Amino acid sequence: MRETTISVKKYILIYGAILGLVWVFYGILRHVTDNRTTSNWALSVFELSLYIVIIVYGIYKFKHKNDGFLTLWQAFKIGFGIALIGTIIQILGEIFFLKIISPETLQSIIDATNPSASTTSQEQNRLLNIENSHLFKTSLTSLIFYSILGILISLLGGAFMQKNRDPF
Repeated sequence: MRETTISVKKYILIYGAILGLVWVFYGILRHVTDNRTTSNWALSVFELSLYIVIIVYGIYKFKHKNDGFLTLWQAFKIGFGIALIGTIIQILGEIFFLKIISPETLQSIIDATNPSASTTSQEQNRLLNIENSHLFKTSLTSLIFYSILGILISLLGGAFMQKNRDPF
């Protein structure tokens, strides 16, 4: 019996890109429907389920192509990699959208989260500093939160789908 190992990089890149592009499309859709600053539990549940489905499906496809075998370490690597790539693409898309395509949206988000920052007499440099600080904070928070969430999802999904090869 010949054992073949499949590289996890292909699945990380493919499903990470899918997750990132879905998040970018979802962000644009929220902007078009004016739900950018609203917080709703139904949207949160939808976002979480979307995140879970894409990560677990990536792990499942790897297991399927690996003759039905999956170790917990492979599931961890795939899930964390998908979450990391997807989050980086989402953050870059968000920054591109908020800085280039729709900068007025960034100001409305800052006004919604920090009402004291919206004064019309502030200098342009101060406003730019607030915008960049807000983008950095939200990007860092997203990166940390979604990486931890990806780790938890990949460990849970990997624990349920785990099937090791017979050592004999």
